[in-house]
Amino acid sequence: MEKERYRQLLVSLEKDVKTEILKNGAAVEIRSCYDRVGGKMDPRTALASHAVREDFIRHPERYDDELLANADRLFGPPQPENYSVLSQIRYTFGWRSRDLSSHVVSERHVLLSEHGPFSVWRYEIPGTGKSRPCILFIHGGAFVAGDIETVENQCKLLAQLMDGVVFSVDYPLAPEHPYPVAFDDCKAVLEWVYSGADTFGIDRKRIGVAGDSAGGNLSAALSVADRDEGRGRIGYQCLIYPKLSSALSSEEPYYYWKEELYDNPDNDPMIREQIGLTGKMSGEVNNWYLPEGTDRYTSHYCPIAAKCEGLPKTLLVTAEYDFLRAECDAYLGMLKTAGVDFRAIRYGGIFHGTFDRLGYAPQVEDILREIAKDMRALDSYSSK
Repeated sequence: MEKERYRQLLVSLEKDVKTEILKNGAAVEIRSCYDRVGGKMDPRTALASHAVREDFIRHPERYDDELLANADRLFGPPQPENYSVLSQIRYTFGWRSRDLSSHVVSERHVLLSEHGPFSVWRYEIPGTGKSRPCILFIHGGAFVAGDIETVENQCKLLAQLMDGVVFSVDYPLAPEHPYPVAFDDCKAVLEWVYSGADTFGIDRKRIGVAGDSAGGNLSAALSVADRDEGRGRIGYQCLIYPKLSSALSSEEPYYYWKEELYDNPDNDPMIREQIGLTGKMSGEVNNWYLPEGTDRYTSHYCPIAAKCEGLPKTLLVTAEYDFLRAECDAYLGMLKTAGVDFRAIRYGGIFHGTFDRLGYAPQVEDILREIAKDMRALDSYSSK
C-alpha cells in the first residue's frame, strides 16, 4: 500500500471516533477507516476476502504486496483433500506482515517448565532505560496454531512505540500439548519476567499482558489467576478479540451470540459466514485443547465465568464482524459492574484475525499505538 494513503487511513482511525453505549451500560469506541461504508466490510478486508488464487496469478497488479506474499494463508493448501482439518488450520494461520519498526533487537530465551522446554522472544531498543514498561504477548491460533513469526513485527513495533520490552511466548500447541500446558507455561513466563525485572530493565509496576484470540483468552486467564492468588504482578491487560467463553450453544451459560447483533443490511454472505465462523469451530477447539473430563467453565479457560472485581486496567479490542464480539460486549458489562478501569474499542468492518495483518490493515498499528499509550501512562495509574 502506498505510504501516504496508509498514513491517512491510520490518522482517520484516531480522529474519527464515535461512542456507542451498550445495553449493559458499557461504552465502546467505534473506529473505522475513512473509506469504509457502514454496514459493509472495510475495503482492505473486502479485497482480501473476495480474492481468488487465479486472480493473483493473472492480475497481481490489483493486489497489495502483503496479500500476494500471503496467498497460501488466504487460500489454504492447493490440495486440501490431502490435509486433515487441523493441518489445514495450521497451514492457513500465520500471516507474514511488514516490519514497521526500527532499531529493535530480539533475543531468544529457552525456558524449562514442568512440561518441557519452550522459547520466549524478547524485543527492545537497547539502552533506553532501566525502568521500562513491559508487555508479555501471547499469540492467537485457537490454541492449536499460530507462531512467533506471525506476531513478531507487531511485538517489535510495540516495543518501539512504548519504549519498553516485549516478551512473546512460543507456547506448546494442542492437541499434542493439551490444557493446561499453554496456560502453565505462560504463567511461568510471567513469573520469570517479574523475578528478572531488574535484569531486563523493567519496572515491576508496569508489567502487562496482551494477546489476540486464544492469546487474549490466555491473557485474561493469567489476570484472573494473578488476582485470585493475590500476586499483583499484572498491572494491565489488552485483550484483542479474545475467546472468553467456552459455551457452545444458547442452552448453556455464557453464550451471547445472536445474528441480529451484527449490522449486515445487505445480507452479505461473506459477513454472515465470518460472524459465525469462530463459533462453528468452538466444539473442535474444545476437543483439541481440553482433555476429556476437564471442566469447560474453569476460569483458566473460560474467563467470563470468573468474577471481575480486582482485575487490572483493561483495554478490550473487538472486530465488528466477529463471532466473539458478542461475548466480549457482555464481558464489558461485567467489567463495568465490577468497577474495573477499562476501555473498549471496536473496529468497524473487519473480521477475526485482522491483527495478523500489520502494514496491510491500519487497524493493527492503531491497536499497538493504543497499547503503547496505556503502558506509558501505567506508572501514574499504578501509583494511585
